[in-house]
Amino acid sequence: MGWLLIGLLIAAAFLILLEWWARTDVDSAKRVLFWAAVGACILLCLFLVATGRGLAAIVPVGISLWRFRNMGKAAREAGERMVRPRKGGMSRKEALEVLGLKEGASVAEVNTAYRRLMAVNHPDKGGSDWMAAKLNEARKVLLDD
Repeated sequence: MGWLLIGLLIAAAFLILLEWWARTDVDSAKRVLFWAAVGACILLCLFLVATGRGLAAIVPVGISLWRFRNMGKAAREAGERMVRPRKGGMSRKEALEVLGLKEGASVAEVNTAYRRLMAVNHPDKGGSDWMAAKLNEARKVLLDD
């Protein structure tokens, strides 16, 4: 009977977690998952220390720290080697490609293509901020000419 009760409690907790997961935003989920992972690691280490296997808890952490001691420096160096984006804005040719139009497109065609693509790529509808920004920039470039 006790195991059944424990199983039901675990199932209920899992359902509550799934409900929260479906309703939360990405930043909140990342933060909670990060701290849950940190907490699980701390609990595992405490369990290993409490059962006399502290060395088993310390060795993996020490190895990880040793391997990643220069990770920040390596990331900075890799960032410096990356190709930087150009400072200028989007070209007319690139704007036409983003909206899927050909040279000589009318204002109505630009607006229609923009609305069609934005309906699919808007961040509120599951699209990315980057793509929405590209669509906005492409429309601006084509309508300002």
